[in-house]
Amino acid sequence: MNPTRTGPQYHRAPGPQGVPPNEVRDRTAGFRRGLAEAGLVGALVTHRPDRYYLAGTAQEGFLWVPAAGDPALWILRDPGRARTESPVPVEPVASGRELWDRARRAAGEGPVGIVAEVFPAGWLARIGTDRWADVGPLLAGLRRRKSAWEVERMREAGRLVARVYEHAAATLRPGVTEAEWAGELLARAMAWGHEGRLWSRGPFEAYPWHVVSGPNTLAAGAVDTPMPGVGRSAAFPVGAGDRAIEPGEPVVVDFGVSLAGYQTDQTRTFCLGRPPGWLRDLYDALLEVHRTAAALLRPGVSAGEVFEAARRRAEELGIEGYLGPPERRCRFVGHGVGLETVEAPLIAEGSPEVLREGDAVALEPKAVLPGLGGCGVEDTFLVTADGPVRLTPMPQDLWVV
Repeated sequence: MNPTRTGPQYHRAPGPQGVPPNEVRDRTAGFRRGLAEAGLVGALVTHRPDRYYLAGTAQEGFLWVPAAGDPALWILRDPGRARTESPVPVEPVASGRELWDRARRAAGEGPVGIVAEVFPAGWLARIGTDRWADVGPLLAGLRRRKSAWEVERMREAGRLVARVYEHAAATLRPGVTEAEWAGELLARAMAWGHEGRLWSRGPFEAYPWHVVSGPNTLAAGAVDTPMPGVGRSAAFPVGAGDRAIEPGEPVVVDFGVSLAGYQTDQTRTFCLGRPPGWLRDLYDALLEVHRTAAALLRPGVSAGEVFEAARRRAEELGIEGYLGPPERRCRFVGHGVGLETVEAPLIAEGSPEVLREGDAVALEPKAVLPGLGGCGVEDTFLVTADGPVRLTPMPQDLWVV
């Protein structure tokens, strides 16, 4: 007797890997209310992290969210998996042409919402209407307030990063190159659950293996950070390079992980053997700046106020090279984090954006001293009415190994 062929069977992964249906329903309901208030017929959601946030699946296709009526997932591949991952009704599509046909029919004469920041200009003509509006700010606002389920995913990510840093302290050794050691840390992170990549927005390519040591902490590079690193080639000129790590110098590790799509961001500074006096003094001063800024992470405080308080404290402590040398000094000291490495709010100079309860914010004061090197510290915090809650539990010490 031949077994009956029923095709592939898909099963939702147990535990936190699946977004709970009530999360998806609450998110889409809030988004639909915003669309209706804006007078839009609906929104076409194409960016993968946004689709995952609203529908609970990252399978390839589009999400249509009408202002009135039920949302729909038009899935090119794989509709079977999408049905196990999302409570949103799935409609299989056979081709890209069919995908756009559905989009045009749903949009009608508009106006239709798109997330303009991540919607290619070449796609605008395919919608079939020139009446569109940017719903990026609406969606970003919804994503800022982390639910209890999201916070727990980020706590788990923070605990995983702590394990990675403990492994880093146990394996850092003279002669290992930045890139070699970064690869070892990445392998451990993935063995313990890290998904291997970090979602990001726009042209920024997020990566978890940011290891920078000694004189490489002074190098300029292609990322807006005080210590971008040199990378391994002109094609990817940031992050870990091929320099061998030596005793008595700073080794800065900025390592993020992703669990069920959610990230935390954290930086710790290591030193092989006894650290030079300048390194310990600089690190202690930056930790004081870190604590000053973190204390202000409360609802109602503006991002610009947090930046300015950190800048003033750095000035009081006489920190040279705070946030980088003058010619390339960063204009932010922190950023939101969640499904993507950098989200709202940006803790930037002069920013009027007001912190809200449920924001998750990474604070990262760093500094470089010409001719010596740089260091930094970073943690991810949850903004609550009772004050900031640290989601990255690794001790904040300068790690001497």
